[in-house]
Amino acid sequence: MSLDRRYVVTPVHKAMQLLDALVASKDPMTLSDLAACTALPKTTAFRYLYTLRASGFVGYDEAAERYLIGPRVAVSAPLTTQVERIREAAHPALRRLQRQFNETVNLAVRDGSDIVYIDMVGSTRLQHTEAMIGKRDPLYSTALGKAILLTLGSSELDRVVPRQMPSRTPHTITNRDLFLDNIAQSALRHYALDLEENEMGARCVAAAICSPHSGDAIAAISISGPSQLMPMETLDRMGRVLARTVSTLEFSETLQ
Repeated sequence: MSLDRRYVVTPVHKAMQLLDALVASKDPMTLSDLAACTALPKTTAFRYLYTLRASGFVGYDEAAERYLIGPRVAVSAPLTTQVERIREAAHPALRRLQRQFNETVNLAVRDGSDIVYIDMVGSTRLQHTEAMIGKRDPLYSTALGKAILLTLGSSELDRVVPRQMPSRTPHTITNRDLFLDNIAQSALRHYALDLEENEMGARCVAAAICSPHSGDAIAAISISGPSQLMPMETLDRMGRVLARTVSTLEFSETLQ
């Protein structure tokens, strides 16, 4: 069941994004870097970080003028080296897409039958949609997951797409044959859509980042926003830009 965003306290949500950014980073971060990667004004980011410092969730190195994880945060296992390199290589593209469309831009990788969000640049709009870094969603209900699936061969696709696809919203495609038709249509245009299939009130478009050697999907980038701000013509325009963007991303041999 998706959360009702009416009950989400925006300042708390934004503060958690700053904490997410620190957890995901290998090194302490400056105020400017944290504000930029969360699309927050520096003054707002400073106030949230100051509150997190007062609560012990964030620390501050005064000599280096950098923020770091505080003593009250139990950090889970760090991202693998491969995933960290994907983040580093793709993040500038996420920033550019966010500036171009001012909607939330996500980066995710596949883990079994799920996608896992590994990076995000939020919209500056008051009304917007956002995931959290580390959050999991099914491949079949998300544009990110579908973008990865459309790169698979028919036998691998048949193996990965589940026989039972529980509904996430009233719009989730739960019929397997219809879903496979949807993937085939998406493959023709090189981007995938989520029309309130994972969360009510949110639409999303995504394209996969593929290895230039094997053609396998390395990750996927999506742009998401409120449904009323994402009509089909906007989604199609974003999809074409996404398809061009992912085709230009370059990764070192160590990712293959």
